[in-house]
Amino acid sequence: MMRTRILRTVAVCSVMLLATLLVPPHAEAALTITVPATAAIGSTLPTFCSTTSTTITVTSTKKNYDLRIRSNTINNPNGKAKNGSGTEMLNSFQYATAAGGPFTDITALYVNVFSNQPIGSNINHTVYYRQCVNWGDGAGNFTIGVDYQVVEL
Repeated sequence: MMRTRILRTVAVCSVMLLATLLVPPHAEAALTITVPATAAIGSTLPTFCSTTSTTITVTSTKKNYDLRIRSNTINNPNGKAKNGSGTEMLNSFQYATAAGGPFTDITALYVNVFSNQPIGSNINHTVYYRQCVNWGDGAGNFTIGVDYQVVEL
C-alpha cells in the first residue's frame, strides 16, 4: 500500500521593514532622508517570489550623495528575514532599483543603491524589495530590518 503524502501550503512573507536612518551629524542642516517605516510583502507560496516597493526621499543642498542600504546588523546580520522565534528564511531578502530587477541579495555591509546623486530637494528614489519562498520555510510572518544611509561626496 502506498503512503499518502500531504504537502503543506506555506504562506509566508509578511515582511515588515524596520528602517534605520543614518545621516552624518556634520550635515544635518543640509542633508535629510525620509524612509517609510514599513513595507509589506503579501503572502506567497514556496518556489514563488513576491515584490513590493518603497519611496525614499532625500534632500541634499550642499553636495552630491550616495544612498546606501544594508540589513540590520543586530537582528538580521545574514540578510534574511526572521519569524517570531528567530528562524531565518532560507532565501535572502533582495532589493533592486527597477521593478523587474535585477535583484541583489541584501547583506550587513552598506552598498550603494543610488550613486553620485545630484544636489536637490525632495528627490524621490524608489527601491524595490523581493522575497522568494522555499519549501523549507515555515509558515508565519517574517520580519527584516533594513538600514539606509546617505553619504555626501
